[in-house]
Amino acid sequence: MLMQQRYLGLLALVFVACASNQPDAVKTPDQLLEDQEKLGDEQLKKERNSTDNADTSGSTEEEKKREWDDKQADLEMHRAAHSAETCPESVVEGDKAIDPKTGKPPKGSKPAPKVKDTKADLTILFANDGHVKTLTVGAPYDANPVGKCVQRAINAVIVPAYQGPEHTLEWSIDLTGGKKSGPIGGSAPKDEAAAKTE
Repeated sequence: MLMQQRYLGLLALVFVACASNQPDAVKTPDQLLEDQEKLGDEQLKKERNSTDNADTSGSTEEEKKREWDDKQADLEMHRAAHSAETCPESVVEGDKAIDPKTGKPPKGSKPAPKVKDTKADLTILFANDGHVKTLTVGAPYDANPVGKCVQRAINAVIVPAYQGPEHTLEWSIDLTGGKKSGPIGGSAPKDEAAAKTE
């Protein structure tokens, strides 16, 4: 009998414990929504408190901008120069483009006038956002269709954004098909060369 009382007591205790975990009534959708909003508010408060105490000494977006990247700028300029080197073959007189379907100039058009100078000298000024701000093509290509084609190719260059003064590059584009385009006077850009002499 004592054993039966213990089992009945244990069974009653388990029954009471399980019954207390169940809600008194079924919650309505509005009550469920209210509970979810409370949980969301608590989570937002915890996140705000954790970010207030977080280390803010990390770099910001502005600090992540780098100095002028000579290597990346040289890579991007070489890519654009390869495109610009094809300008004499892709331009015809009157600035009419070659038909992409046939690969030939429009009927009645003449090839672009030949110029004795086989290199186009460029001066490119980059803004801090990495885009070409100004581009100057030297004579005799400054006013002819080949020069305009070269300008379009080089204006497409985008280098990584950087901090500091606007950066100037001087390049020569080989229009003979020899693929010998590159910076004028070696690899040192104009701004760095001036800084080294001072």
